[in-house]
Formats: sequence, C-alpha cells, structure tokens
Amino acid sequence: MNDLSSSVVQSDACVSGDEHQQRENLFTLLKQALKARGFTYARLAAEMNMSELSIKRLFKEKDCKMSRLLEICSIIGISIDELIQMQQRFSQIPEFLPESVEAALAKDKKLFLILILLVSQVDIPTVGSLMEMDQARLYLHLRELEKLGIIELRSGSGFRFLVSLPIRWRMGGKLAGLIKGINKRYIAHCLDHEKDPEYAFTTASRLMSKSSVLQIQNNLHRIREEFDYLSSQDQMFYKVEELQLHKLVFGMGPFPLDVILAED
Repeated sequence: MNDLSSSVVQSDACVSGDEHQQRENLFTLLKQALKARGFTYARLAAEMNMSELSIKRLFKEKDCKMSRLLEICSIIGISIDELIQMQQRFSQIPEFLPESVEAALAKDKKLFLILILLVSQVDIPTVGSLMEMDQARLYLHLRELEKLGIIELRSGSGFRFLVSLPIRWRMGGKLAGLIKGINKRYIAHCLDHEKDPEYAFTTASRLMSKSSVLQIQNNLHRIREEFDYLSSQDQMFYKVEELQLHKLVFGMGPFPLDVILAED
C-alpha cells in the first residue's frame, strides 16, 4: 500500500477535521461506485458474508479499516488507490508547468493535445484512437512527454504523471496562441452544431451591476467544479466505451466593442 493510502485511511477513532472530511469524501465516492456498479447494501452484505444492517452501520459510521475497504473495492472492481487518488484530486490547487515545458508544447500541437487527453484521464490506447495514430507514432510523442518530465512510461500501456494535477496554463505564456486557436475553433464548431441536441451554446450581452456580474461568475465557477467532479466519477465508474470526450468553454466579462470590431 502506498503512502497516499496510509495517510488517508486510518483506523483511529480520533481524527482531525481534515481527516474527517477525507473520510466523508471517500465514503461518498464509495457509495457512488456501488450505485454505478448496481450494488445494493443487501447484495454487498451477501458478498461479504455480513448482515445488511452491519453494512449500513459501516457506511453510516464510515468504518475505515483498510481490510474492509480493500474487500469492498475488490468486490465492486476498483482499486483503493484509484478511489483515494480521485478523492485527492478534488482538493488540489492547479499548478503551472515550467515555462520551458510550455514553450516545448507550444511547438507541437499534437503533443499538447495528447497531454490534454492524458490529463483528462483518457487511457493511452484511446488516445491513439482519438488522435488517429498508430502505436509507433504515439509512442514517440509519449517519449517526448517523458523527456519533458511530465510523465513516466511503464510497461504495457501504463504511465504515471510526474507533475501535480490539475495543470494550470499561463494564458499569457507561450501556449497562449495555441490555446486561443483551439477554443476559437471549438466555439465555431458548437455554433455550427447549435441545433444538435448533444451541444449547448448560448450568448448574451446586457448592462449589469458589479454585484450581479459577481453572482453569475460565481455560478460559472461552480459549474466548472461540478464538471470536474462528475467527469472524474464517470471516468472511474464507467467503461471507456461508454464515455465520450466533452469540452466545456465559457467566458464572461466586459464587452470591448473596439476589440470585437478589430480586423483579424
């Protein structure tokens, strides 16, 4: 068991406020995993040779004995490390990559997109399929990410990140032009598919007070948090073939007509 697991899952009765919240989050995710996999408390109890009442008490009291958690995870088909890493991602603050790394990524759009897919928890075989790359070409790009110190390749199609997640991009840095171009093309794509039920697009301009603007912006931040939260759950609890890559883009701020009217 790695250090992450041992630091989060403890059997002591007394825990700090942060540890209590970690347990709350961990068992919330575990209950969601059970539901996604079609497990009731009664079914889980039968698999564990326990009474349904005991299982309900376990989840109510959030009994964090490692042996029990390992058994539950094994039964429903996920690893304890995956569960804990998912829980940890929710509280992490995005960090920048070194500017030299951003500069290297800016020179190769395909390399940047492969990194975006990996950060989005897309597995390597699916990345190859989405990018329409054969195994040899994809491996060369993955080796470039490894040389940049972003990932470490493992046997088979495995890898691990060597940088903290999530990643924050410098909007005024070397990647700015590439990021702007990607988002412009995506917004144009959404406009072209505005009547398609799989897409949602809206735009508006109004005179507003600072307090109303702040309220809307706070709501947009909450939508982003929900997007991250729900996508993380889906990537853990659904099969890859049941998921489709989606992108979320929104912007709100003063409407500078001189900028809008300027020629490209």
